[in-house]
Amino acid sequence: MRQFAQSGVNGLVIEKMSSELGCSKSSFYWYFKSRDEFIARLIERWVELSTQQVILSSSEPENAEDQITKMLIEMFSVTRKGDFLFYLRKLSEEATAFYTMLETIEQTRMSYAAALFKKVGMDPEVAEQKSHILYHYYLGWYERFKKDQVEDEELDRHIKMLRAHLLGM
Repeated sequence: MRQFAQSGVNGLVIEKMSSELGCSKSSFYWYFKSRDEFIARLIERWVELSTQQVILSSSEPENAEDQITKMLIEMFSVTRKGDFLFYLRKLSEEATAFYTMLETIEQTRMSYAAALFKKVGMDPEVAEQKSHILYHYYLGWYERFKKDQVEDEELDRHIKMLRAHLLGM
């Protein structure tokens, strides 16, 4: 994932990765039929870590307001992850399968946020709108802090600001 986040598909050279993993090129292909299969599995793993884990973790609190707060913390505390999303978006322009994956990822993220907003009593249309605004705001945040660490104080201030604007609290 680190190599993809730094260089996109150009950073995923089978010979180099095989060497780093301590296996031969043929052993690599024993696990993956093709480079595209490897990339698809890499993206699936990234989805587990960056989307499914956020959903699972933020589902733990009992009330919806705390779930939203936990979701915001999970979303915005992860920085210094490079350009994974940028390279995935670039790859999706070239290959339909990856475009579909990206669309599914983004829709899952926005649908989850909308569901939480509805749980706190928001009108469904407003919840959808706020989930889209939040996600697009997140994309800007991700871009801004992809190489920087955010201090806890800054994150706390930011989460409070988002809660105030999204929930009126």
